[in-house]
Amino acid sequence: MKSPPKLSPYGVFTGQLFQYHTNLAAFESSPPSKSICRNKCILIGGLSDGLIPTPYTSDLEKECHSLGWSLVQPLLSSSYLGFGNGSLSRDTIEIELLMNYLVCHHDADFFTLVGHSTGCQNSIHFLKYGDADMVKKVKFVALQAPVSDRESISLSPGDHDADLEHAKSLVSRDKGEEMMPRSSFWAPITASRYLALFDVNGDDDFFSSDLSDEDLRERLCHIGNLGKKTGLRLLAVFSGKDEYVPETIEKEVLLQRLVTGMNNGEVGNNGAARGLLLKNANHNLSDGSGDKDVFVKEFGNLLRTFNTYN
Repeated sequence: MKSPPKLSPYGVFTGQLFQYHTNLAAFESSPPSKSICRNKCILIGGLSDGLIPTPYTSDLEKECHSLGWSLVQPLLSSSYLGFGNGSLSRDTIEIELLMNYLVCHHDADFFTLVGHSTGCQNSIHFLKYGDADMVKKVKFVALQAPVSDRESISLSPGDHDADLEHAKSLVSRDKGEEMMPRSSFWAPITASRYLALFDVNGDDDFFSSDLSDEDLRERLCHIGNLGKKTGLRLLAVFSGKDEYVPETIEKEVLLQRLVTGMNNGEVGNNGAARGLLLKNANHNLSDGSGDKDVFVKEFGNLLRTFNTYN
């Protein structure tokens, strides 16, 4: 007889599974003590993630529930291996659909976004290009592991320059939806998505260390602008031992540069965005002792400020 599988390592969840659009579903777990929960925290994972995307998902749910927020875990078309033929623009449209459904059918008033890894790009992109009425409803954002996919691919074997040139050639011939060779990446991916993730100034290129301060400001300053207009607050959390970040990159310096860009050039943590470096943490906070607890606690502190202006 085979040994039994491990109990769900990232937690067991109780709630509502619902379809928010054709072929798109989400799972919401609400505080047990509240019949109507108007504040929704949406957790968006990274490449190849889906439901229960992080080892701190259960802890995040408990923190949300203790503060009167529900936790929503959506499946996007880009979930699991769907990211290879998608785009941030498609993701933003689907996040809008989810929010609209939650407003119309689940009594939602306000939202928080928690992005892990490439989910950080989703959060940044949504705040810049999403429906203005829905963006206004987002009061908090937490970016956990906002790292550069472009820089991370340098850590994997392969001739990435040649792959980029092949992708550019396909796109130039209006064949951007053609698939890249199997040797290019570990998952099926189109030429257009490959360039978005791995080319300089690609659609996903928000967090690269070789971008100038002005480049970062241009890509990220809408965070600070929203802070002044809507009261948005953002927590950017970087891991000191993130295995997807080259060791040559000074992570604390990069984090501060990202935060400064988000705050429209204002130095320090007094703007809409502030940073937190977890020196011993890995990419998804699964290794370092107590790292996920620190992140969840800081996230909870962010939510606790809600009543100060609501």
